[in-house]
Amino acid sequence: MIKDDEFIRNDGVPITKEEIRALSLSKLNLIHSDIVIDIGCGSGGMTIEMAKIAKKAYAMDNSEDAINTTKANLEKFNIRNCELISGDAKEELEKVLKKLKESNESNELNALPSENLKIFIGGTQNIEEILKIANKYSIKTIVSNTIVVNTGLKIAEILENYGYEIDLINMNVSYGRKIKSGYMMIARNPITIITAKK
Repeated sequence: MIKDDEFIRNDGVPITKEEIRALSLSKLNLIHSDIVIDIGCGSGGMTIEMAKIAKKAYAMDNSEDAINTTKANLEKFNIRNCELISGDAKEELEKVLKKLKESNESNELNALPSENLKIFIGGTQNIEEILKIANKYSIKTIVSNTIVVNTGLKIAEILENYGYEIDLINMNVSYGRKIKSGYMMIARNPITIITAKK
């Protein structure tokens, strides 16, 4: 895992912390033949970790600051198998999935099994529409992170209604800070990680 302080950062652009990235990657269970889509890429922390494993990555965000920060990090870590997309996630996701589906149908010998197409959601804007599109294209593995507990429960409920098996984790990470008498633990905001599989 890449250390958080190795990434190029931009004020106001979030990054998924190292420990959360590690667990999220574990839940995605990526292999080298996978194609993965990062929705709400932020600073590109998850994008880069996923692209290091997967055959191809797509990263999308509607924030120009996020796109620029992710681009800078892709260049820093010499990631060449990622397509960066600026725009509304629900529209761009539909375009990417449609393109991949048409590409598979036109070349049966190199068709991508649906199990090898996975989605990570780091931003939850328009989440209902995004999940609807993912289900429409029969995405087998979806992992979503959220800081808002109610949003996590909403995502789990929607995906459960689509027939996914749900795994729900709330992760609290604390970091040790050296003080005179020893160490004190500084807590970060808890993150809910939703894993949905068919």
